[in-house]
Amino acid sequence: MEIKLIALDLDGTALRSDNTLSPAVARAIEAAGDMGIEIIAASGRPYCSMPESVLGLRGVNFVISSNGAAVHDKTGARIQETLMKESEIIKLLSLTKEHDLIWEAFLDGATYTDNRYLSDPLKYGCTPAYVSYVKNSRGGLDDMRRYIYDNRARLDSVEYVCTDRELREEVRALLERELSETYITSSSANFVEFMHKDATKSNALKWLCGRLGISPDNTAACGNADNDADMIAFAGLKAAVGNASDSCKAAAQLILTTNDNDGVARLIETIILEH
Repeated sequence: MEIKLIALDLDGTALRSDNTLSPAVARAIEAAGDMGIEIIAASGRPYCSMPESVLGLRGVNFVISSNGAAVHDKTGARIQETLMKESEIIKLLSLTKEHDLIWEAFLDGATYTDNRYLSDPLKYGCTPAYVSYVKNSRGGLDDMRRYIYDNRARLDSVEYVCTDRELREEVRALLERELSETYITSSSANFVEFMHKDATKSNALKWLCGRLGISPDNTAACGNADNDADMIAFAGLKAAVGNASDSCKAAAQLILTTNDNDGVARLIETIILEH
């Protein structure tokens, strides 16, 4: 198949575990861009924390942010969005009021987090390589539940951080039963993330394909986490890096080398050869 668009997750996929972009992946992305292939950065991150090392690459003309809640063009302008429903936010807060969870909220491309997490990310499961990223990409608040409620009509997404696996999964199961208009996913082990049911990476990619006049059959997608599985399933060429979650690998046709071994570069090089 002729690939005209490649959608790439960032953390754990295009980026190495130390939160950097390898020279091999950067070269491969720009080589594909120079051939006219659209490169889409498709991340769970809000737009404000997208790495400049990715945004500055030739060929990266669009960004899917906040797990699909928004799409941005090369200038950073938000050209499509799907916000959470107020009624679902109210229900979510009510159902979790008995649990002292660490909450984060994505609003207008920015992230706000509980000051407890901001002051000590390692305590809540953040890896050492991402501590600086967390501290520099978020605003801190003492009462995140109040902030979420006050901004319930404007939220891209919210998430909670919980290192207690039993509690994390118990709360997630409850919310999956009760929130019918919300998409629930995870980009890493200690996070549970909430968006509008239509705010998925696959729907954002579908919207971009329509805008660009590209058939899904002529797209490729690659990721590493549960929140990438739907985007991979949507694409014509479905790939996962070797460090991907089970659900992500199940959606893929190709299992590449890991993010620390330039799996994305190998994928793009193969596409370029076929092209």
